Amino acid sequence: MPLIQLPHADFFDTVDPLDNQLERAQTLFSPASGLSTSIPSFMMWQDEFAYALVRKENHSFIIALYGHYVYLPVPPRPFTIESLQTAFDYMKKVNGPGPGISRIEGLTEHQKEQAETWHFSPRLTLSEYVYDRQQLTGLHGDPYRAKRAEINHFLKENSVILRPFRGKDLTDCGNLYELWKSQRLPSLQGEMGEKMMEASQKAHFRALHQGEDWGMDAWVVLLNNRLAAYTAGAALNTNTYGIYMEVTDLTVKGLSAYIFANVCRQLEAYRFINTGDAEGLPRLAESKEHWHPVEKLALYAVDPR
Repeated sequence: MPLIQLPHADFFDTVDPLDNQLERAQTLFSPASGLSTSIPSFMMWQDEFAYALVRKENHSFIIALYGHYVYLPVPPRPFTIESLQTAFDYMKKVNGPGPGISRIEGLTEHQKEQAETWHFSPRLTLSEYVYDRQQLTGLHGDPYRAKRAEINHFLKENSVILRPFRGKDLTDCGNLYELWKSQRLPSLQGEMGEKMMEASQKAHFRALHQGEDWGMDAWVVLLNNRLAAYTAGAALNTNTYGIYMEVTDLTVKGLSAYIFANVCRQLEAYRFINTGDAEGLPRLAESKEHWHPVEKLALYAVDPR
């Protein structure tokens, strides 16, 4: 039984639900340059979007369907003027003419420059924060003095266990998300903020419940046997690991710094950590800056010409 009913599916040579083609999709769409746009990062949002892996001639595409509309969350493979035109021809059939809805996201700087030579006008959409893992785990020198102090205070005041997520933790993680949501909502803007939190709650549940099947890892922190934090991520390539989510009891000083630094300490196989973008939230951007990124990877979107 297909998990997605793609409009005008006969436009393509093959159409498969992304769920059914995870290994093939991960091979075709391995994240470029350590970007956080990976297959697990899509799968966790299945309550908001349906995804298909499609092929036309020698080009492969991931299509995201939301409501009656479609877009591409990542560039087609291979990235050519022909594949871009094929994608926009299809989106025009579904979305109608004009910019705004039809778009291809996740272009790297190099792909943005290529698209410009083909007379497209890419636009900056977000910047992802990338860190040197050894700097995060060592926390040496003045730049990390505040983080060291936070973690030392936290360890002095609490009995702490950091361990991998277990299935029986799911209910406690849900309860923690409710607490975190109540702590976060006052700083968000009205109805839109509430919708964002509700959508994220479903995504977190899917990631914790099904993420292992997609190649995700998750960890929890227990304080005096109370689950007070969780985080999850996945490998992006051989050098970079992506952290997709982190939820903590915000009343516990130093807890967020502790779980981030100590999970990074366990990821010895990777040189870099990508924590994604700041989601347009100034306080989140400020928090990410405090960890001193070594690079900010710009991502672009391209609209129909």
